[in-house]
Amino acid sequence: MSITSDLAGIVGPHSVLDDEQRLERYAADQSFVSPRRPDFVVFAETIAQVQALVRYANTTRVPVVPFSSGLNLHGAAIPKEGGIVLDLSRMNSIIEINTANRHCVIEPGVTAAQLQDALAAHELRAMLPLGIHPNRSVLTSYLERDPAAAAASFEYGNELIMDTELVLPTGELFRTGLWSAGVKPGSPMGPVRAMLNRLWTGAQGTLGIMTKMNIKVEYLPRLRKVCMLQFDSFPEAMEPLRMIQRKEIGFECLLLNNFNLAALLCRDWSVPESFPAAMVPSQHFEQLRKGLPEWMMVVCLNSGPRLAEEKIAYEHAALQDICSAAQLQLYDNAQLENALLDEMLRPWGLLKKFCYRGAVHDVAFKTTLRRFPEFQRAVMELITAYRYPLQDVGISILPLERGRAFHCCADFHCNPARLQEVENVKQLWHAVSERLIDEGAFFDRPYGAWADMVYSRAGTYTQKLKDIKRALDPNNILNPGHLCF
Repeated sequence: MSITSDLAGIVGPHSVLDDEQRLERYAADQSFVSPRRPDFVVFAETIAQVQALVRYANTTRVPVVPFSSGLNLHGAAIPKEGGIVLDLSRMNSIIEINTANRHCVIEPGVTAAQLQDALAAHELRAMLPLGIHPNRSVLTSYLERDPAAAAASFEYGNELIMDTELVLPTGELFRTGLWSAGVKPGSPMGPVRAMLNRLWTGAQGTLGIMTKMNIKVEYLPRLRKVCMLQFDSFPEAMEPLRMIQRKEIGFECLLLNNFNLAALLCRDWSVPESFPAAMVPSQHFEQLRKGLPEWMMVVCLNSGPRLAEEKIAYEHAALQDICSAAQLQLYDNAQLENALLDEMLRPWGLLKKFCYRGAVHDVAFKTTLRRFPEFQRAVMELITAYRYPLQDVGISILPLERGRAFHCCADFHCNPARLQEVENVKQLWHAVSERLIDEGAFFDRPYGAWADMVYSRAGTYTQKLKDIKRALDPNNILNPGHLCF
């Protein structure tokens, strides 16, 4: 029998693709990772099918690459050694919504828009990452450490993964949290009170295939208010930002430069269905970019389920006290305020930035507030050296855990149809990444070329990861070639 027949015996003949045209869709994304077409694409609909496929792969030594929505932008699901792409998009059930304890159980095919709409019917919300696509897998986004817009708050924006269920590289079913004790999911702390699920975050499907995840959700606030502060440069925002985070004002907090603000407001652009996107020239964007402040700090005040007006009032008063002390005024723009209110619950409007040139290549890292100006200067030096237009850099900054650290993202844009432009941005992207890592910026999502940069500087850590990989995946079948494996 052929491999195609074997796979059809596991999932059914209509769930196996092996024609070149449809395989091509899985060969590349908009990243700089080299394309590679899989030999087969298999759609699984049950955990039993996932287990059977993984066991079959161990027998035949055929690589298996987990795939959820196809909206990863950094090459994590490109099959570097061919083999089988396991498409989990049909596993798209919301298994449970627990309103009393505020958590829900989802499968890997559940999308951001699907989940947020379902939770709204229960007066709940998911804490979604900033810039997530409405059709992107929530489970995958959480696994890849995409920071939530509410990451400033430790209890609401971080540690959102609770219990997990996954298929190990040997085909065994494994659960973490309370699930591991054979009871209903409800806590990340299992019998040994360990956050063991962290082993699989950022692993890009190399250590197991996540089939269910129990995540924290929160009340959908009855009242919300967006407050905005404008600055001519980032250093001017540092002390007010420290004060706001010290007093724990606001639920979501972020800083955007005028490029990203203009993209969010541009009426000529919409969120693309796929990436790279079509380039859409826009005079409206250019007008907005020139008219908006260089930097905007956004603080979103959210009420709780009780005493809604009182909570908004005292946080707003505390914010005004900080503005008075820093001699600042709140920025007034009703259109921007409404757009940002939408963005906090459905945070995909920023993806309209892809319409500027078609492709966006970001450099995302974490650092302390004190060190950000150093990294900003280093990036600007390289931008100048590579003659990239400074005004075409989009920047977003999210405080983490009330200012303990900050997630920073710089975007470089290029038109995929212009090969020289792509090559110039690729060289700049690579140079900026190397420089930041050399100077101490923390890259916790080692996609593509970042993996070599990060793991080559961490010998002992890298060796221990390889030891874990050999123990969990002795036949090296899950997504080989990624990370340091």
